[in-house]
Parts: sequence; C-alpha cells; structure tokens
Amino acid sequence: MNSTVERLVQEALTHQHAGRLGIALPIYEEVLRHDPQNPQAHFSLGIAAYQQGEIGPAISHFKTAAKKAKKHPQVHQLLGLALMNAGDLTGARDALKKAVALQPKESQFHAQLGDVYRLERRAVLARQSFQKALQLDPANGYALLGMGQLEISVGNIQEAEGWFEKAVAAGKELPAVLHALTMGRKYSEKPAVLSQIEQLIADGEPRPPLDQSKLHWAAGKIYFDLGDIEEADRHYDSARRVGYPPFDEKLQEERMAFMKQVFDEAFFAERQEMATDSERPVFIFGMPRSGTTLVEQIVSRHSKAASGGEIPYFRHLQEDLGLKGAPSAALERRLKALEPKDAKKIARQYLAELDAFDKRAARVTDKMPHNFEMLWLMSLIFPKAAFIHCVREPADTCVSLLSHALSPAHNYCITQETLGRYFQGYADLMAHWAKVLPVEIYDLSYEDLVRDQEAKSRVLLGKTGLAWEDACLEFHKGDSPVTTFSNLQVRQPMFNSSIGRWKKHKAQLGPLFQALGPLAPSDS
Repeated sequence: MNSTVERLVQEALTHQHAGRLGIALPIYEEVLRHDPQNPQAHFSLGIAAYQQGEIGPAISHFKTAAKKAKKHPQVHQLLGLALMNAGDLTGARDALKKAVALQPKESQFHAQLGDVYRLERRAVLARQSFQKALQLDPANGYALLGMGQLEISVGNIQEAEGWFEKAVAAGKELPAVLHALTMGRKYSEKPAVLSQIEQLIADGEPRPPLDQSKLHWAAGKIYFDLGDIEEADRHYDSARRVGYPPFDEKLQEERMAFMKQVFDEAFFAERQEMATDSERPVFIFGMPRSGTTLVEQIVSRHSKAASGGEIPYFRHLQEDLGLKGAPSAALERRLKALEPKDAKKIARQYLAELDAFDKRAARVTDKMPHNFEMLWLMSLIFPKAAFIHCVREPADTCVSLLSHALSPAHNYCITQETLGRYFQGYADLMAHWAKVLPVEIYDLSYEDLVRDQEAKSRVLLGKTGLAWEDACLEFHKGDSPVTTFSNLQVRQPMFNSSIGRWKKHKAQLGPLFQALGPLAPSDS
C-alpha cells in the first residue's frame, strides 16, 4: 500500500468510525481509483451497500475483500450474510463456515451459519449451530430468533413463541423478532407489543432499511388483524418503500420481450436432442403467494416423493447465462449456441441437487416460483418431468405480495403499480409458453384446489405420474421443514379465508387495479 492510499484509508476510517459515512464513502471510492483491489475500501463499501439493501454490489465488494483479507472473519461473515440474502445458500454456508473456523468462539457466526442451515432445511445442523451460539452467549438474539424460526418451520408454534419472547426480553434483534412474533399470532384487541413496535418505528434511531421495514410489516399485520385495513395498508406501503430497492421496470419489459422473441416454436423444434429421460423433477412454479407451498406439501406427502423446497439451481443458472441483465445480440447468440453436451451437464448437476434431498424418491419437488422464467430450458432438458403452474386470482395474489415481507429480489412489489404491471408481464410470458413449449403445463387453480381438495389433489398426483395415496389429503401433517411465509398455513387443514381477501383492501387498491388492466377483478 503506497503512502497516498494509506493516508486516504486512514482518513476514511476516521470519518467512518465517527459516523460520518457520507464523507468516508467518497474517500473509499478514491482509494479504489489508486488501488482497485484495496480490501478495506471494498469491505467498507460493501457494508454501506448491504445496509442500503443493494445486495448485488455488496456481494461484489465483499468477494473482492475476501480474496485479499482471507484471515479476517468479519469479511467472510458479511459475505455470507449478503449471499444468504441473495438466495445463494451454498455460497453463504461456505463463507460463514470460514468465519466460524477463523473465530470459533464468536457466537454470532455460529448463529448465522445456523440460519443458513435452517434455510437449507437441514434442521439438525441448524439446531446444533444455534445451540453452540447460545452456549457461547445465552442472550444471542440471532440464535434465539433462529431457534424460533426453526421450530415454526417444523410446526412447533408454541415452542417458537417461547424463543421469540426470550429474544424480546433480552432486547435483541427486535425488528426481526417482533415481526416473527406477530406473524404467528392472531390479534382481536390492541396488544401492548404494538406500542413497542410503533415507538421503535418513530424513535429516529439509524437502523438498516430491512430492519425498519420489518417493524412496519409487524405493525401492518396487527392492524390487519384488528380490522383497521387503511392503517395496515399504510404500514405495508411504508415497509415496501423502505425495504425494497428501486425496481427497473424498463429492464423487466425488455427481458420479457426478449424471451418471447428468442424462445419461439422453431427454437424448441431444433433442439429436441437436448432432452433427457428423467421423470424425477416435479416443477411447481407461478407467482409467489399463489399456492406453491401448498401444492408441494400435497405431493411430498406421497410415499414415493420428497420435498426439495425452493431449489435455486435454475435461478443461479439464469444469472450465469446472463438472462437477468439487459438483452443483447450477443446474449441471443450465446443462448442459441447451447449444445446437447451443455444440456447433459446441466441435467447431471440438477439431478445431483435432487439426490441431496432424497436419492431413493421417485419424484422430488422444486417449488421455486420464479422458475417460470426458465421454463424454456427446463422443458428442453426434462420433457418427462411434471410442470405444475399454480394460478390464483390476480388481485388476491397481489394483495398477498403487497402485505408480506419478501427478500429484496422481489422489489417488483415496491408499489401497487410496479406489481400490477409485473403481473401482466408474467401472465403474458405464461401465455407465450403455453403456445411454444414442448411439454404439457398443468394450470392448477388455488381456488379450485381449496373448494374441491380431493378431486384436484387426485388430478395433481396423476400429473406427477404417482398413484393416489390418501396421505396426500393430510398435507398439513407433513414433516418437511417449510421456510417460506406459508409455514403457518400449511400446518393447518385446508381453509378458504384467503379467497377474495382483496375485497377487504378494495378502497386502497385503485392503482393496482389500473396496473393489472384486464386482469383486475370484474367487480373492482
């Protein structure tokens, strides 16, 4: 490090430690102009990006810092957290294991590694990591929260509340804990915890946007239960605006148009040799909050099926291929240059992912909702797989998306308008796939499934190639961990209270209905 860089780094650190981040960050940018690989600059810029919810830039900065500062556990820790937020659980696990190895007495590292295991649905390893964290620090809020979330994922609701209450009593991880606690309760009168949540919202304390948003999600949930829909929607709107980064609608429109142009009937007719014979995958997809978790639980109750949850393989492959970025002629050439050997490699890798869940199961579910963008490749490689498209009343789906906290990757939900237009784009793409894909896509209506559970479940199992088993009617008794926001609903028998939920919010949904256009309810 030359003297100029060293002086700039020390100057930036002085401002950073004094809380003057707005002064420190431009100095770090200047450091990178002199020393593009400077680990301290990348680390600090990564922290700033992470705190602002800019997960992609944060990962990039942390990865660069980790290459240069291999012995600094905090670099690997924050890289792991950023990767976990991005859905790269394998990368997150590897990074956090490095942090633990470098500093094994740090309880927070064990707790955060436990959270990765929880999301990977490896309950035994998650519990071990949380317990190790609590041995080192009995008041570790992250571990207390994680233990509660782990208990919810396996259906132990009362035990979960006990862990959340311990965290509240310790005053640790309050935004996340209060949010988790409210999600598991039904309120008929204003609880004392609401005052605590509203005081935290208004206290002016600087906290990461995601934490501030969780407080709004919690308040919104309580007000919804109390029947004050207007106040609930006000908090939901604040939660989204605080917690989600801006959404690039123009890029999304360009991407959808590109896929419909490139992946036409001729594209599939010319690539039949890319197919494999495997029947193992059961792809369950559609918009989030459309019933994908429910459908997965029904299928996975079968004795010859296993639950894979949301497998990120094709979402990561989508990024690797460049399909998350701006379309280009070069991207089109790259996609059309994929060869049968590439398809065979992808198939081997994906089937190995399924083996990790259960090597003996005849069918393994993959309920990653946004796989609907990758159906072009999935159908080419696995034409004998089951393709289950979960559909639900658009207004109900959108209201659910607007009122539940999702990861920053779902920033298309930031406003009613962006969500409505995104939904139209999704529906248009699915209509295109129905015309050109070389596979049958089974559209399973959430409303029909709720109203006629057995008949629709029998058809569903038939589409997977599995013989009927009565256990599939008792989806709520499954023992597969559920890590999505449906984890409470799928532990209960079928109910229809979510049908028509949009009507409770009708007075506030004008912008959504206008954006949905022809997909808006006829009586809106």
